[in-house]
Amino acid sequence: MKAAIQLFLFVALFFAAWALLDRVDLVGLFRVGDISRENEEKLGELIVESLTAGHREIGDTAVTGMTNAILARLCDANGIGDTTIRLHVVRNSEVNAFALPAGRMIINSGLIDYCRSPEEVAGVVAHEMAHIEHRHVMKKLVKEVGLAMLMAIAGGQSGGDIVRQTARTLSSTAFDRDLERDADTTAVGYMANAGIDPGALAGFLYRLSQEKVDLPGAFEWISTHPKSGDRAADILKSKSGRPFTHRPIADSLRWNAYRELVRDAAAD
Repeated sequence: MKAAIQLFLFVALFFAAWALLDRVDLVGLFRVGDISRENEEKLGELIVESLTAGHREIGDTAVTGMTNAILARLCDANGIGDTTIRLHVVRNSEVNAFALPAGRMIINSGLIDYCRSPEEVAGVVAHEMAHIEHRHVMKKLVKEVGLAMLMAIAGGQSGGDIVRQTARTLSSTAFDRDLERDADTTAVGYMANAGIDPGALAGFLYRLSQEKVDLPGAFEWISTHPKSGDRAADILKSKSGRPFTHRPIADSLRWNAYRELVRDAAAD
């Protein structure tokens, strides 16, 4: 009986400690951002290199021009330095985009092709910008990979397999629900400040939630950003409290021509 009680107490203490640690802001505790900006830069660089080794980056300025213009418009309207975030468009048919350490952001050609308007792309970019600006990326990596391992990767003390696994963690696993909600709310503000209708992000999410059943495996963004239908409704509610004057990014003819350009570049 005594042994059973001791076991019960041990298990109870274990789960209590686990719950407590899960609530700790590890980034704040270990001051990841303050330890070394250089290490975070190196980490972001290594992850980009790993990702683009399998899916080549598109360097054609005709392709990157519009995405960079969208990013610049969002940054300018929200007081974010135009060199703070670096955007990489890669040849990958998956509908996906994700944030990386040191302000790096990956957008797959498949996501651009799937979007019905440049405003939808802007919504995704704004969402990933929020993850970057709120340090969600490093919080996720510290929690799932570990601070010591991240420091080893940045210091060149780990193999390529570890770097690839870290890249997969960012591209194919979800953020905590609270972080996603935070990113959505912030993205609505970013878009409204830039004169871009936040409803475009809601429409993108809702369409993904409806179409993922028909094309299983094609929509990576939906698996890493769960409950997209519910989030679309929350975005529309948040939008209603933010007045803005919409200024189109590009007309439909220019957008359709741009998507054809992206398809051609991705096929090269």
